[in-house]
Amino acid sequence: MLFIQLLNSSFKRNLRVYGPYLLATSMIVAINYIFAAISANQSLKSLGTGAVIGSLLKLGSTFIILVTAAFLLYVNRFLWQQRSQEIGLYSMLGMTSKNLSLLTVLEKCYLLVISLVAGLVTGVIFEKLAFLGLNRLLEIGKLHQLWAVPGALVKTAGLIAYFFFILMAIDLVKIHFMKPTSLWHASAMVPKHHGTMFSLAGGLGIAMLAGAYYITLTTKPKITALNHFMLAVILVVIGTYLLFIAGSVLFLNWLRHQSGFYYQPRHFIAISGMRQRMEQNGAALATICLLCTAVLVILFTALTLYTGIQNTVHSYTPTDMTIVTNQPLSSAQRQVIKHTAADHHAKLSQLTSYQATTAQFGYWKGQRFVNQGALSKMNTDTSSSLIMVNANTYQRLTGSHANLTAKQALLYFPAKPRSGRLTVNGQIYQTKAIHRLSFAFNPNHSIYTPAFMVVKQLPQGLPTMSVTSFNYQLANKKRLAFETALQQNLGLPNSQVTGQTTITALLKQMYGGLVFVGILISLALGITTTIVIYFKQISEGYADQQRFTTMQQVGLSERETTKSIHSQVLMVFMLPIIGAIVNLLFALPAIRQIMIQLSFYNQKAMVIIAGTITLALLAIYLVIYGLTTRIYQQIVEKR
Repeated sequence: MLFIQLLNSSFKRNLRVYGPYLLATSMIVAINYIFAAISANQSLKSLGTGAVIGSLLKLGSTFIILVTAAFLLYVNRFLWQQRSQEIGLYSMLGMTSKNLSLLTVLEKCYLLVISLVAGLVTGVIFEKLAFLGLNRLLEIGKLHQLWAVPGALVKTAGLIAYFFFILMAIDLVKIHFMKPTSLWHASAMVPKHHGTMFSLAGGLGIAMLAGAYYITLTTKPKITALNHFMLAVILVVIGTYLLFIAGSVLFLNWLRHQSGFYYQPRHFIAISGMRQRMEQNGAALATICLLCTAVLVILFTALTLYTGIQNTVHSYTPTDMTIVTNQPLSSAQRQVIKHTAADHHAKLSQLTSYQATTAQFGYWKGQRFVNQGALSKMNTDTSSSLIMVNANTYQRLTGSHANLTAKQALLYFPAKPRSGRLTVNGQIYQTKAIHRLSFAFNPNHSIYTPAFMVVKQLPQGLPTMSVTSFNYQLANKKRLAFETALQQNLGLPNSQVTGQTTITALLKQMYGGLVFVGILISLALGITTTIVIYFKQISEGYADQQRFTTMQQVGLSERETTKSIHSQVLMVFMLPIIGAIVNLLFALPAIRQIMIQLSFYNQKAMVIIAGTITLALLAIYLVIYGLTTRIYQQIVEKR
């Protein structure tokens, strides 16, 4: 009974700590349940892209579990620091390690039960809403979901209970090895002397960030682009921690040695205060920076892909249907197209056919295209494909005249316009770049950007393909069935028949799942970021109580003291969001190269989405900072 009373008393005294903690933990539990419940949905698995969506959900669920573990470990560390003096006092008053262990076990059970009940109830309520949102993103009306998924409830409860068991074990080990006097005086920290290794760590952090940014700026649209981007991510994570922990302190130490600058009253107070804050909060601020970076990158990538679906579809096939064959369609195949259209009441229009060279895969080396041949011969250097059409075909399909000589050419390359003297297949062409080509498409549905070259006559010796394209009029609900039936009746594989409705449905299901996972992950990261900021504000508040008194004792007015401390806190908490924005800016070139591999070339749309997301996150960040600052002020002013 005594232990229950002690816990209740502790919860009431520390309500400004336990309240946000339980709220955030409950939301994290709810997100875990939503992932588990939707992943178990059978109607989702029955979709054509069910395996892809399932993989995305599994990846997102794994990421959320890692976020949950990191979140609980961080918050548990903060709770231990907050309660260390209280535990030390209990020990000095006669409580044994056994008594303190029992108190810790009861505390963890309290927190676990409240978090699970609140989180699972919230998850059940909002899971239906989340599922409706996913259904709308995928634009599929046949998905069904239970109000509560028993398997997901058990899985989520077991996972969270497992994490709390680990936290309980960590605290019990700390109690076993604790010294009551050290807990009672835990706040009395001795300033650290930073030696050579600390300086090396700061320099290494700067070097790793510079290396990461160099990788993102020089990444090419090759099959290795994603690997390069992931390497840059690892370097950014490590470099950010080193920079915030060591680099910032080294910079402030350097300013301290600039006598003419440091010993001015305004600079003296600001630099001294900032140095102490960065020593105490460097790791937490780096965590906030990386969490904000992750939110920006995830949302930017997912939303760009989803909103750019129509652009991507148009790059695969500019007309409603595109059929690629080795030989021109036979009369029998043309009759199949007409009969299938008649059976589905589709009205065909703008039926065109032309010859072009088959896609030759390779890469650009300066002004020369290195031809590697067919797709089967690609390697890590492969970054593009080249298709040639003659001038007569270009004029017939576009209505534009192209008076070319044998050594002249037009080149359409959406990834990066090229012009001048280009060497292709040993032939030198004086080339003019064109920025729009109405019949350009991706014949192999490959990740390599196709370049279309218009020449006077197709070169001898290169294999050719026949391209047939047309539009058709049909009600939206019947278009997918028509395209599916046409491909089956022609007996051609997916790589040779491309329908806009089919590709659109496929991309909406894949990218819609990506957006859904991205939003939930961003929500979890946002909750974690908010809690980290909140708890750091509380830590700053208790630390600044003594600073506030000391600064007034040395002659500063209350207004000057408040202004100085608040400006330092603002500077400290603005560093992470500034770092996140810088990280996104340097990540954009690499992300664009990956987008090019996914046939998305609209750079203007990418800039607009990046700017919108950045401004939205900045606004939310400032709101969170403003709200948590109120708690900080109450603590500093001992209200």
